[in-house]
Amino acid sequence: MNQLTYKKFLDKEKNRILSYAYYFLRNWEDAEDVTQEVFVKLWQYRDKIEQNKVTPWIMRVAHNQCIDLIRKKKADKRYFGVSLDNHLHITSQKSDKILNPELSYEYSELQKLILNALEMLTEKTRSMLLLHYFQGYKYDVIGEILNTNVNTVKVGIHRGKKLLRDILKEQFPEQIEKVSNEHAV
Repeated sequence: MNQLTYKKFLDKEKNRILSYAYYFLRNWEDAEDVTQEVFVKLWQYRDKIEQNKVTPWIMRVAHNQCIDLIRKKKADKRYFGVSLDNHLHITSQKSDKILNPELSYEYSELQKLILNALEMLTEKTRSMLLLHYFQGYKYDVIGEILNTNVNTVKVGIHRGKKLLRDILKEQFPEQIEKVSNEHAV
């Protein structure tokens, strides 16, 4: 991979990696650090990576970097309790151009509920759901990223959705009832 190809790839994939790292870590600075580390490693190993496997490779590195960072911080509850206000403010600024303020508020409230519930899942299940629903990866690519087989990914996502639904119903019954009623109309 030459410098021009590397730069094009970086421009194309940086937001995907940044968003995955943010949703996993829930901290912008840490997500930016992980993203930078991923691209440093990509540059270091550019000649050893098969061209058609670059995207799964960088996502696997991003996933591993996130886990390493959590382990370094000892994964205490204060770390996971980071406020979403900064992210949601940025999100609402971007989405105000598209959505009206009422829809933007509803989106941010629903996003808070889902992110809080995702924290209660295991790292592997959370990763599968983030990669599939937030990043749009297919089961086979997720299997490559997480170094597991496709059937395990399918089962993990299926069970993860059920667990997420149960957590949301248990932890946030009023909010889920409100959201369900509003979307049923």
